Formats: sequence, C-alpha cells, structure tokens
Amino acid sequence: MATTIHDIAKKLNLSNSTVSKALNGYTDVSLATRERVMKIAQELDYQPSAAARNLRRGRTDKIGLFLNTSIEYVVDYLSGIISGAVRKAQEYEKNLLIYTITDNDPNHLLKVCRAGEIDGVILFSTHYDHQTIESLLDEKFPFVVMGREILDERVSYVVPDYYDGSYQASQYLIDLGHRRIAFTTRPELTTANVSRLNGYLDALKNNNIAINDDLIVETQIKAQSGVEPTQYLLDLETPPTAIFAFHDLVAVDVITVIQARGLSVPDDISVMGFDGLRAGFMTMPHITTVAQPLERIGQEVIEIIQQKIETPDTAVQQLIVPVDLIIRGSTSSQK
Repeated sequence: MATTIHDIAKKLNLSNSTVSKALNGYTDVSLATRERVMKIAQELDYQPSAAARNLRRGRTDKIGLFLNTSIEYVVDYLSGIISGAVRKAQEYEKNLLIYTITDNDPNHLLKVCRAGEIDGVILFSTHYDHQTIESLLDEKFPFVVMGREILDERVSYVVPDYYDGSYQASQYLIDLGHRRIAFTTRPELTTANVSRLNGYLDALKNNNIAINDDLIVETQIKAQSGVEPTQYLLDLETPPTAIFAFHDLVAVDVITVIQARGLSVPDDISVMGFDGLRAGFMTMPHITTVAQPLERIGQEVIEIIQQKIETPDTAVQQLIVPVDLIIRGSTSSQK
C-alpha cells in the first residue's frame, strides 16, 4: 500500500499538517524538521498525491478535447491530431481527455468546465452552438477551436488552409486540361465548406472557366455519402472529366461508383481528395489529395491552450496552417 503523509507523521511523532508543510517547503517549519521529514519520506518511498497537489494549485493538469461528431467518421483524422497533441501535452505535463457530445448538448460541456474537471477546452466539432462559445467567453474559461474558422475576433482557432488547398487542387486539375470539374460540398462543416468551395470557384474564375451549378453536389457526414452524388454526376448528359471530393473518404465512394460503371480512374475520370488520410490508400489507384499537417495542428492547439491556461489575458491567436498537394495515381491529363 502506498505511503501517506499520515505514515510519515506517525513515524516521526509529528502532526499531519507539519509533515505536509515540510514536504511543501513552508518557511514556518524548521530546517531540521524538514530534513527529518524528507529523509523518512525517501526511506518510505513516499509519492505525493497529484490530485492533492493540483487541488492546492487550483489546476487539474487536464485538457478536454470535445467532439460532437461520431468518432467513426473522424477516427482517421483524429489519430494524426491526437498524436501531435499528446506529444505536446506531455511536454507540459498535461493529460488529454476526450469527451464526445453526440447529442449536441452544449450544457454537458459547460458542466464539465464548471465542475473543474479540466483546465482548458479544445473544441473539435462539425458546428458550434453560438451560446456555448459565448458562455465560455463570459466565464473566461480557456478554450481553442480546432479545424473550424470562427468569425469572431475574440476566439482563438487553428485551421488548415482550406481555401489554398482547394485552390491548389483545382488549379492542378485545370493544368491537366480538365474543364468540367465537379465539386462535392459538405454544408454541415460551415466555414470549412465555404473556404473549400471558394477555392474551387476562384480557380475556375481565374482560368476563365464558366461555373456550372450542375457540377456542384452536396454530401453529408455519414457513410457512403458520396455514392448518390457521384451517380448523379455520371448520369449527366455531359459528365465531368474530374471530380474533386470534399475529403478522402468521399473520394473512395467516388472511385467505387466510377469503377462499378466500368469506367477507369484516371483514364476516364480523374478523382481528387482532401485531408491526406490513410483512406487515400484504400483504392487502386491511390488518391491524389490535399494533405493537412495533422500532427502540427494537434501541437498548435495544445500550445495555444497552454498559454491561455498560464496567462488568461494572452492575445487571441487565429492560426491558418499551410497544406500540401500530394499527387498520386487517381489524376491524369484530360485526353
């Protein structure tokens, strides 16, 4: 059984409070007493209680990562994020806890914060309840948003450069000779969806390619959400020569439908993904994609939340992280 302060006090015939003060360096305990306490503590292999220490400090050394999306749809994305976040958290001797709010109940998050379970919050969600963010701001609870740009100068966030990634990908397809480029949207993802769509639209405009609303289709956050939109695109009188999927899992659906029709990727239709997930290797050919620096994003959110915990008045940080175009076998020149 672990040694307690009471064990040390009993052995030295001292009070528990005197032993506690000696262990914590209080000046109202004599040097001789402190030395006696430290000697016995070492002999008994005493390990201080982290919970008790944190209670005195008013800290838990825990950071909460809150999700309002089913993990099965974001597990690949999260694995990269968490790897970077955990590594950075360990540098600060912090623990990362994951909370899921699949019923989108903002009160659960606020209860956790008000109960003192954690020191700070990372929000990773498909959408954010305005009142939740206002409550966190009003209560001055440290938080940072991950993966979504929040149009509020008071809110810190870390996002990949969705616009530039989408523009790069679209320009690459245009440079390959494609002019009928379809784009799959994801309206549930609000600002991320807007940024990616704008990158696609601006690339078309800057290359004098007319925007065709028939080539812009919606997907949802659910399994195989790219199947019906792809079937619709292939049934058009003049189908697209390239399809830019909102993310890599949708690109998998796109390739599956194309190949089921007896068509070839990329000879008949090129396919572009987004996110740089392992899903990009699920198909043959592998998926050309825009890769997010997931580990860096995880590290940056911990860095920001740590600063907010230590210095509550630290300046708001709104960080946009560069992305990279990764060329693989699912895209080729328009023939």
